Amino acid sequence: MALIHIKRKHGLSREQVRAKVDQLAARLAGEYKVKHAWDGDVLRFKRTGASGVIAIGDQMVDVKVKLGVVLAPLKGKIEKEILEVLDKTQASV
Repeated sequence: MALIHIKRKHGLSREQVRAKVDQLAARLAGEYKVKHAWDGDVLRFKRTGASGVIAIGDQMVDVKVKLGVVLAPLKGKIEKEILEVLDKTQASV
């Protein structure tokens, strides 16, 4: 199993961050069959071979992803894509 843990500061309101995370979750659900649900300010997601959480705070987004054996070799690529999405989201503010 491989773990990805990324924390990023943001300058958005919780509502704005939640809306952006919702958009991302909808995209992942469509492209990769990821199931997701909110639990307070934490989005929990799961699909075959991967699970994780995206926790939103007043100034921080905390992303944790657990990759199973099959996806573990793709850890670097998946981590890079997460970082690109976070960078793109921050740039669009």
